[in-house]
Amino acid sequence: MFYEFEGKRPVVGKTSFIHPQAVIIGDVTIGEKCFIGAGAVLRGDFGQIVIGDGSNIQENSVIHSQSDEAAVIGDNVLIGHTSIVHGPCVIDDNAVIGMGAIVSVDCNIEAGGMLAAGSILPPGHTIPAHKLAVGAPARITKDIDEPTEAFNRVGIQLYQELAGRCLKGLKPIEGQ
Repeated sequence: MFYEFEGKRPVVGKTSFIHPQAVIIGDVTIGEKCFIGAGAVLRGDFGQIVIGDGSNIQENSVIHSQSDEAAVIGDNVLIGHTSIVHGPCVIDDNAVIGMGAIVSVDCNIEAGGMLAAGSILPPGHTIPAHKLAVGAPARITKDIDEPTEAFNRVGIQLYQELAGRCLKGLKPIEGQ
């Protein structure tokens, strides 16, 4: 469901899929080939949300930002089910936020960085490029190896393909 807020309307790329049960409010820009899952809430009411091409925001995740600040999500980013991203923050290209993870204000996940499922990245912290952070609070634990990066790329690609498949093949069942 899309909502205008104080004259600001969401802008969505033509090749992106937004599930009908997702809520997109106000100053939100979503690039091409993105997937936004059921129950996701993108609140561009206080601050702006920008999502780059090929990214996916999975089911029941929430993204919003403080007043006059932005939550910026790069290209080919995976945000797992039930995650929370609270801007201002920058999630760079090819980053992965695991299921149920929380990104607090003034954080940065650099290109290819990864926040493990269930982890909490405290305010003002950065995950360097190609590093894994784990725990609550999240701590850098290791470099991300090539097999993990390959696994992440496949997951991101699957959601890009799912966006196209949903645009063509997802239809409500009448009378159900």
